[in-house]
Amino acid sequence: MQRVESVTKPANGSVTFRFDNGILNQLRGEAAQKRISLNTLASQIFQSHVEYDTYASKAGLVSFPKSLLVRLMDRLSKQEVDKLSEYIAKNDIKDMTLMLRQEYTLSSFLAMIESWLRVSGFSYRRDGTGRVETFVIQHDMGKRWSVYFETLFSYVFEDLNQKKPLFDITDNSIAFKLHTEQPT
Repeated sequence: MQRVESVTKPANGSVTFRFDNGILNQLRGEAAQKRISLNTLASQIFQSHVEYDTYASKAGLVSFPKSLLVRLMDRLSKQEVDKLSEYIAKNDIKDMTLMLRQEYTLSSFLAMIESWLRVSGFSYRRDGTGRVETFVIQHDMGKRWSVYFETLFSYVFEDLNQKKPLFDITDNSIAFKLHTEQPT
């Protein structure tokens, strides 16, 4: 006989907001463009605010034009890119993850990456099947950024006592398959 476990969904609440008509029309337009309800769009906006926006600046994250970041990274040698990613992994990532997720675990780090990807507007896929997590990230920022992300993630996964993932990088994307010790 198969055992079925029930999954309890968090309770939902409702609240009413009043917006300037110009803002409301823009939100309706964005919801229509995305083919989602205004309620779903509002939920996504609030979720992004709670998960990322509220603490991003406190975690040391700032916004810069993509073209500036690409040009700066292109001036670095592969060795400098490796040293930069090692420095960030060893000195900043744990603090960022703790600030944004209140814990430093594999699942909190992967959730932080996913929030950052959504906010940054990068195209990505995340598939998790039990003990295997797969990410495909299209950043469109050049080979050095792919190398940076590969090295950064390698150091973080090592710090989190994970086996080195299988990476596949191109000039504008990075993919990794991580075999975890526990389901994430």
